[in-house]
Amino acid sequence: MDLNLHLPTLLVTSVMINLLIGGMLWAIYHLRHRERCFLLWALACLTFVLGTAFAVANELPGAPGGLIFVAHLFLGASPLLVLAGIHALMGLPIAGKRRSSRLIHGALLLYLSGLAVSAGWDPVVARFLTALFSALIFSLAIYRLGSIGHRPRLPLRILQTLFGIHGTLMMTQVLVIAVYMSGSVQLDLQGLLKLILMNHLLLVSATAMALPLLAFTRSEQALVVLAERDGLTQLYNRRAFYREGELAFEKARRAGDLVTVLMIDLDHFKQINDRWGHATGDEVLKVVASLMKAELRDDDIVGRVGGEEFAAVLRNNNREAIEAITGRLLQRIVETGREVHGVPVHLSASIGGATLSRDHGSFKDVMASADKALYRAKHNGRNRAEFVPTSAAAKL
Repeated sequence: MDLNLHLPTLLVTSVMINLLIGGMLWAIYHLRHRERCFLLWALACLTFVLGTAFAVANELPGAPGGLIFVAHLFLGASPLLVLAGIHALMGLPIAGKRRSSRLIHGALLLYLSGLAVSAGWDPVVARFLTALFSALIFSLAIYRLGSIGHRPRLPLRILQTLFGIHGTLMMTQVLVIAVYMSGSVQLDLQGLLKLILMNHLLLVSATAMALPLLAFTRSEQALVVLAERDGLTQLYNRRAFYREGELAFEKARRAGDLVTVLMIDLDHFKQINDRWGHATGDEVLKVVASLMKAELRDDDIVGRVGGEEFAAVLRNNNREAIEAITGRLLQRIVETGREVHGVPVHLSASIGGATLSRDHGSFKDVMASADKALYRAKHNGRNRAEFVPTSAAAKL
């Protein structure tokens, strides 16, 4: 492969891509309420372009001294700004949390010190330091992306893969330079560094194109949450709960499995609102929602389907286990609800449960059965759970 033939074209292409994407990110920053992540990512593209320009200028005849230092200063800043943008997207300080902030500041100080000493002495050492610093930043970026609770996961996986390949490439450059400087093996250093540079340019361009995807899918996720979640409790709202419940119902029917629906109603909730005010009532609802999240499993479907009514779909066909769960939930509601934010509300709840049976032609039928069981729980004294008889919920 004639590396000299392709590298200039790749340099120009990469610079143009980063300029275009940087300009797009800058425009998005101004259009989307000045979200800092877009500004930082635009600056990351710009610093890469400037670093590349100074590095090329340093190769020209009669280039002034110090250009290599400036070039690597910008090239090292580019991945750092990408990481800062991820932190901004997560709502963290630009340098991250305390531990990572100390690590970044320490690494940056060592990098700048080493760069200042080596730039005028040996440009290869400057490339060694920039590659080592970049590999560290990419590793931190992979870690940060892994801690984002983001759906869908695909944009995160794409970026983590790009950062992983990029970090590996930078560590390869570190090892190549270290082996060359040790003199233990004869290497075509310039040829290898050009090959690494070509792959580096491709990865930089791919990363620049993937970053907006992460932010846009995150914004889409926020809109989905607004559409599907109850604003007070963050549980599924009625529409989303019924949609997820119907999907679970159809899946269980096809597989011959069982699902159990619980209807939970807070006892005398209107009296709590009338006596202590709606603000206290809202706090009570949030407390109950948090208790349901804690007591039910992650794959159970939980929603707020009315003012003081909650519902859950349990993927569990063990009646004893379900009765134990409901008993524990009722106990936790009583214990936690004796006093909410200093107000003695003396909360309790009633629960009705129904398990999928041959008589249920739709999810709404199971909900109706659970609602009848809830009515019996209310009629029989409240603060209790009632279930549709097991014989009526025989396995399909």
